[in-house]
This record gives sequence, structure tokens and C-alpha cells, in this order.
Amino acid sequence: MDSFDQTYASVPAEQRERLRQFRQNHPVKKTNVDNMEWEYLVGGSGVQTVLLLVGGLRVADAGFRAMLELERDFRVIAPTYPRAATMAELSAGLASVLAAEGIDQAHVLAGSFGGMVAQAFVRLHPSCVASLILSNTAILDETAAARYKTELEMMTPVPAELVRAGAKERFYQMVAPPDAESAFWKAYLEELFSERLDKDDLLSTYHCLLDFAEHYHLTPIHQPKTLIIESADDATFAESQRAAVKALYPQAQVYTFESAGHSAATTQRETYFNVVREFIQH
Repeated sequence: MDSFDQTYASVPAEQRERLRQFRQNHPVKKTNVDNMEWEYLVGGSGVQTVLLLVGGLRVADAGFRAMLELERDFRVIAPTYPRAATMAELSAGLASVLAAEGIDQAHVLAGSFGGMVAQAFVRLHPSCVASLILSNTAILDETAAARYKTELEMMTPVPAELVRAGAKERFYQMVAPPDAESAFWKAYLEELFSERLDKDDLLSTYHCLLDFAEHYHLTPIHQPKTLIIESADDATFAESQRAAVKALYPQAQVYTFESAGHSAATTQRETYFNVVREFIQH
């Protein structure tokens, strides 16, 4: 039995095989940007391209179900975040990934941490963004920035094994999958934090969060066309932080789930992607 089969042994066969087949059908592509290697996935076809930015899980196939939904109608590009320290580095990399695929503009669908990356990207590389969909994300106020700074300071001396174990538990609570997908997500996170992400990857997320909080004093913008998707019961970000996002995009459409938690794309998948398709196509 190979490593994949061992890790996913308790996962329902249909869910396990969907991920295996996705990986087989979406080989990793690579490009080098400022001596930093970027990996990304490409799927689907069509005139319009969606740039899918995952959250704190960092790896492109964390959004594989989103890719499978979207590539029915669009070309989809999903990057994995390298160990950057700033949002400017991430934004430059995203622009280069699009250029490597011959894409002038993409619809950017970004959730959680990815939503913060997208807000930097649209300001640093506005010509690359056809429209912006910000999902379950936030603007970090002073309180949040101070908390992330404290967490970074506390995490830095901790052994990597303990950091990965804590991240695995924290992200499972954030995803809050339905019971039918609980085994899958436990296995996926076990694989992710045992084989694919290390402490330095997690520290990179914190450095970028703090860069965003401390150096991006954002002002409202009216372009491009924007959709904000939020959940009234999102426990990851405070209501004030979510309200700050809406204030920055005064002409945005807003769709609010009443009980979808932090990961509406997982907990309310059908409705979520219907809303996304409708927005992009109209």
C-alpha cells in the first residue's frame, strides 16, 4: 500500500478517488519569479479565466473541489504560495504565473488569507484583474495584527512537529466540514502537515499577514467589479473586520450566508458556486 492509500484508508472510496484522479489530471506546473519557484495547477477551458487563491492551507489542491466546479465553465489557474515574506512578493508571483499562461486578465476568486493576498494584488497589479470575488476574508485591525505578531513570536522557537500538529487541529476547526467529509479532511490535513507543509511555510503566512496589516493602509476602490461573500456566523474574523472589507468596496455586490461558517465553499458548496458563476458570467 502506497503512502496515499495509507493516509486516506479510512476515507470513503469516492472521495479518495476523486482527489487521486484530480491530481493525475492536473499535473503541477512551475515558473521561477525572482529566484522563487512557483507551483500552480491549470484546468478547464474557455474565454474567461479564474485565478483561484486558496487560504492558509497554501497549496493549490486544497481548492481542488473549487477547481472541479469552476473548470466546467472557465479556465482555472490555482497557485501554491511559496515561502514569501511580503504581499508584494506574492502579488508579483501571481502576475508572473498569469503571464506564463498567456493570460492578460483573470477573475480573482480568493478566500480567507487568499482574500488578503487578492486585495494587495488588485492594488499592485490592477490591470491583471477582470473582477474580484472576496470570500470570507477580512481587513486586519490593530487588535488582529497584535495577535498575529504575538502568535508569530510564540511559534518561532517551537519545534516544527508541534507547530504542524497545532496547525492541523486549527485548520480542521476552521474548515468545519460536514460529517460526510470529516474523514476526508482529517486525512487531507494529516497528509498536508506531515508531507507537504513545514513550519517555515506557516511562518511565511504570518509574515505576510503582518505585512498586510502594517504596510497596506487601504483606501476604497470602485473598480474592478467586485463580489463579497461572507457568513454571518464566521468565527474566524470579527464582524468589524468583515465590515471593513465592505467599506473598501462600496459598489460591491454582497452575498451573506446565515450559517455557512468560515468555509462557505465547503459547507454550502452548491449555492456558493452558483453565486460565483452568476457573478462572473453577468
